[in-house]
Amino acid sequence: MYFDAVVAGGSVAGLLCAREIASSSNSVLVIEEDYEIGTPEHCGGLVSTRGLERLGIIPFGKTFDHIIKSAIIHAPNGSSFSIDSKKQKVAEISRRELDKQIAHQAQKNGAVIKVKTSFQELTEEGVRTNDGEIKCKIFVDARGISSLIHKDREGILSSAQYEIYADWIKKGQVEVFFDQEKYPGFFAWIIPSGEGKGKIGVAGKGIKVTEVLEEFLEERGNYSTIRKIFAPIWIKGPIKKFVETKTVIVGDAAGQAKPTTSGGIYTSGMGGILAGKAISKFL
Repeated sequence: MYFDAVVAGGSVAGLLCAREIASSSNSVLVIEEDYEIGTPEHCGGLVSTRGLERLGIIPFGKTFDHIIKSAIIHAPNGSSFSIDSKKQKVAEISRRELDKQIAHQAQKNGAVIKVKTSFQELTEEGVRTNDGEIKCKIFVDARGISSLIHKDREGILSSAQYEIYADWIKKGQVEVFFDQEKYPGFFAWIIPSGEGKGKIGVAGKGIKVTEVLEEFLEERGNYSTIRKIFAPIWIKGPIKKFVETKTVIVGDAAGQAKPTTSGGIYTSGMGGILAGKAISKFL
């Protein structure tokens, strides 16, 4: 089996990279180790509608949840202030549906997508997967932060995020809590996905994220948990070397997330697009 490019990782960066490579009539295979594109969903899901447009994405109805109208910033001493975010047009989106939408764009351009297929190693003529060897000219590593963990642990923070139902979550209102004793190097957050439901999370250096998050939730009031997510986040910025021989690294695997928030839909997506255009030019 031969493809001009093989992309390992079926998330935003990898899929947008594949979309761009395929748009120039190059053959592209996207392999995703999970059983479904858009899973597991580690993301908070906040992105500006302008950013999505620059990525060539107009969210479908299932992708788009709602516009964030304000953000409340909390200090450790209990004081807070509010930011009106209507002009920024920040949207809460479903990452599961967003990834599927980009996958459809890539497929329409000619890319082939396979799930439950994992990258194992590079070979002289291409890559080896759990489904056999595939010949290719270019390998794109878009496997996420797992590619960075063994290289540099200093830029890694532990995080936990629960999806919950709670009356105290207000639609359109994000809340951020800074407290360097409780969340050293980062913060806690409340991101609504509707009235009375949302994603609540914490991250920090050297903390027991489950204990810290559950203590935070108990302080807020009654709630019901429907999903728990535990994932490392990268806060050290882009890696310096993201091209080596026939390998190109994009997205979270290249540290293309914002160090201030660990958000990366737009930055990782743009990294994937620029890499895809460069690869197309090379091919």
